[in-house]
Parts: sequence; C-alpha cells; structure tokens
Amino acid sequence: MLEPMLQRTLGRLGAPDASQPFLPLAFRLYASFGLLVLHLALPAEGRVVGPGEDLYLAALAILLVEAIWEASRGVRGRGQIFPTPGVSWIWWNLVLDLALVTLVIAYQGVVQERFSTLYIFPVLASAFYLGTSEIVWVGVASSISHILLVLGFSLGLIPPFGLSGAGLDLEGGRLPFLLGIASLQIFATTLVVVLIRRNVERLRTDLSASEATVDELSALHRRVVDSMSSGLITLDSEGRITSANPAAVAILGRPVPLGAPIQEVLPLGDSILAQQRFELTLPAGGRNPRILGGHLTSLRGAGGQETGQLVLFQDLTELKALEERTRISERLAAIGQLAAGLAHELRNPLASITGCVQLLHRQESPEEVRTRVLGILDRETQRVGAIVSDFLDFARPEAGPGQVLSLPRVLEEVRASWEMDPRTEGLALALREPPQASLLADPVGLHRMLMNLLSNARKAVKDVPAPLVSLSASLSGNRIRLLVEDNGCGMGPGQLDRLFVPFSGTFEEGSGLGMSLVYKFTEAMGWTIDVESEPGSGTRVGILLPIHPSEGALAEPADPA
Repeated sequence: MLEPMLQRTLGRLGAPDASQPFLPLAFRLYASFGLLVLHLALPAEGRVVGPGEDLYLAALAILLVEAIWEASRGVRGRGQIFPTPGVSWIWWNLVLDLALVTLVIAYQGVVQERFSTLYIFPVLASAFYLGTSEIVWVGVASSISHILLVLGFSLGLIPPFGLSGAGLDLEGGRLPFLLGIASLQIFATTLVVVLIRRNVERLRTDLSASEATVDELSALHRRVVDSMSSGLITLDSEGRITSANPAAVAILGRPVPLGAPIQEVLPLGDSILAQQRFELTLPAGGRNPRILGGHLTSLRGAGGQETGQLVLFQDLTELKALEERTRISERLAAIGQLAAGLAHELRNPLASITGCVQLLHRQESPEEVRTRVLGILDRETQRVGAIVSDFLDFARPEAGPGQVLSLPRVLEEVRASWEMDPRTEGLALALREPPQASLLADPVGLHRMLMNLLSNARKAVKDVPAPLVSLSASLSGNRIRLLVEDNGCGMGPGQLDRLFVPFSGTFEEGSGLGMSLVYKFTEAMGWTIDVESEPGSGTRVGILLPIHPSEGALAEPADPA
C-alpha cells in the first residue's frame, strides 16, 4: 500500500510519467523522417536545392537513425516505443532537437521568420521534464543558437548552405528585426511556459498534500472499522454484500462472501429490511442459539441519492441472558420487599388481636374491659381487612381500557364520597368548577385513585391550624389535568424518592399501599403523574390524561369500596 502511494506522490511532485510518450524523441523521429521523405519525393523544381544538400540529407538520416535506435532501445527495455528516459538522456534529446531545428532553418533560409518559430518547440518540450530554471536555459540556448546562425551566415563565417549564405539580404534594419522577432518569440514562450510550470507545480504540491490527507483519512477509517467490536456490513442497492469488517466475521462465526445477498448471511427478511432496527436468533449448531440485534441505515452518495445500506449489529446473547437473570432477581427482590412490608403492616394489628384474645381468656376481666377489648378486636380486624383488600387491589391485573366518563360527574361523585366519609368531618373539600369534557377510564379505578390522593391530603393537614384540601381540573390543549393540593406537612426528597414504593408511607393511618395503587392505575391507563412537595409547604399531585372526543357521556356510578 505504501509503495503505490509513494509513487503517486513522486509523480505529483514532478517526476516524469512513463506512461506518456517522450515528446523530444517522438518529434525528432517523425520530423526527420518526414523531412527526409518529403525532400526525396519532391521533384527537383519543387524542392529546395542549394549548397550542402547532401550534408543536409545525411544529417537528417543520422538524426533519423539515432531516433530509431533510441526508440527500439525503449521497446526492448520498457516495452514502450517512446519511454521517458533519465535526466541526462532528456538533455541529450533536447540538444538533438535543437540541432534538428537549427539544421532545418539553416537549409530553408535564415531570413524566413516563419522558420525561426521552430525554436520554441524545445522550450515547450522541456516544460514536461525539467524545472523552471532548466526551462529558462533551454530558451536562452535556443535564442543564442538562432542569433549565432543568423550572424554566422550574414558575416560569412558559415559557408552557404541551402538557401542561406549566398545573396543573403540583411541590409538596413532587416538584421535587428530578424534577430529581435525570433528572440521575442522564444523568450515570450519561455516566460509563459515558466509561469505555467510554476502554477502546475504548486497545484501538484497541493494535490499531493490533499492526496496524502485523503490516504491518511482512508487509513484511519479502515483502522476504525477494523477495530470496531460491532459487526459492520455494507450492501449495494440490490442488497448484495460489498464489505464486512473482522468483527462481523467473528460474530457470525463464518466468512462473509462478498457479492452474496445479505439473506444468505443474516436472515433479515423483506419486512425487516424495511425497518431500521432488528433482532433475530441464529442457530448455533447444537449449542444455545445466538441472538443478534442491530439496525440498518441508508448509504448515500455525494448527491444525496441512496447507493446502498449499512448493517450494524452485535451479539446480544450474553446481554439477553444477563437481562433475564436481572429481571428474575428484581422480581424476587420486589416480592421479598413486598412480603416484608406486608408482614410489617400485619404485625401490629395481629399483636393487638393476640393481646385482646389473651385478655378475653381471663374470666375475671371486668365487663367494661371486655367491651373495650372487643372494640379493639373489631378495629384491628378491620385494619387487617383493609390491608389485605389494598394488597389484593395492588396484585390485581391492570385495569382495562374502561369507558367514556363525564369529567364533571366524576368530580361530583368524588366530592359526595368525601362529604360522606366521617373522617372528613369539619374539613371541606375545595372543588373548582370543572370544564365540560369527557375521558376514557375505569370508573372504579379512577374513583379509588382520587380518593386515595384526597385521603393522603386529609392526613397531611391533620395538625395544620387552617387546613386546606382542593381538587381541580383544567384543560391543556387536548389533555385534562387533574390537580389535588393541600397545605399540609409536605415531603422531603427522601420521601419523594420512595413515594410509590409499597408500604413506604409515613402516616399512622392506612395500609401504605395508597400511592402504589395510584401509580399502578396511572401507568395502566397510560397517564402521567407528577408530584411537587416541600416539608411544611404542602403537596401538589397532578395527573395528565387525554380528552376523549365523545361528548355527553355520563360517568357510571363508582363503588367507593
């Protein structure tokens, strides 16, 4: 993985690309071959004829043979006709190209400005293989070659060659113009090539840095995926597996074949595939089956379109076994706590009953003592009966959906029960005018819930100089809020934490199951209960329940018992 990355990085920094043809060699081969064939194929009156024609043809032939030899060497060594050579051979080919251009311009006539343009080709070719300073030197060498060639023929230092030499017309400003226009072309081309080369190098450097960052992020992503403890499988748009991490193989206990449908590995089913979460059981070959759980999510491309799915799953076998053991332990602990609370509540009345029975066995007990003992027996028996009755209510299955009730009538029946209770003598219930609304509930359970809340409020204001107990109902959107308030003793944080725990009540009167019954009923009906209380500031208990759309329904008579 590192070697291809290093090769790509070196290529971005300016190393020659061996897959592209080497331009100086290709130019020299095709140019020398074309010029040689063209010169020999044209008739005498249609081609350039002059001194040194044989030398011109011989030089073209030598350059062609050298180019053919170098191309065949590349084919034998690298399997390419124009492979990019090393730096020394690059310079050698640029020198030969410069010589070919000089030969052609000398034979075709140095006074023709159109041929001087050929000197820009070595400059252009060097931009692909050399740095900016080397490109400048190639441009300088090209300009100097043209200047020396023109001055050599104009001063007679070079013998006539082709159309150059004899009859050379460079009088007046012709010579400076010829030299200036050629040098201007060469140096303008060099400047443009250098600027382009620098921008390309900067882009290549930025691209190399971006590629290195992408490679690092890709490697980090691979390490993260391989280090996950959860199984990860990716799917294409047709549900075939495209990748799987080592955890997926370890959890499944088998190889994950790429290209196979997900159903061969995880029997999710079409209905589960449409969902986001799943839980399934896999057979384990004679051992206990394994339970897998996870979820599916869509894989989306850069444009937001869905390109596949991602399956993330875990082995939940041990977790499920632990949850079952914890559930059993919690049930046993709850049963033990409930039994202990029930035994504690029954111990006091049973002790009183036992003492009363022992007194009744004494024949010498006065009549007034026997009457008093019988009253205690009756009271304690009723107390035991109330505890057992509340306990049975607590253990009874949850209430059903119930029936449609009228909110004003429900509250009116609660007030009637409050006023008929001898324990509330002298304590009025503040009942605000309720809104006209209907609700769906079990009438007996609802009546018992409100009476339990009011009973606790009555006990809380027992020693308050100006006791106040109120019951109200209000509408909040599409919900009804029932509120029971008192200005009694209140509760601290510790009491609030254990408010709904059976037999955790602090009042001397009652069985300790009242608030547990309230909580169980609200949970069964899907309602919400909240309690606010502070020591010495009273208590507020709110019940939030939905409004039923039916109108005009009356509450069935509730049995307070």
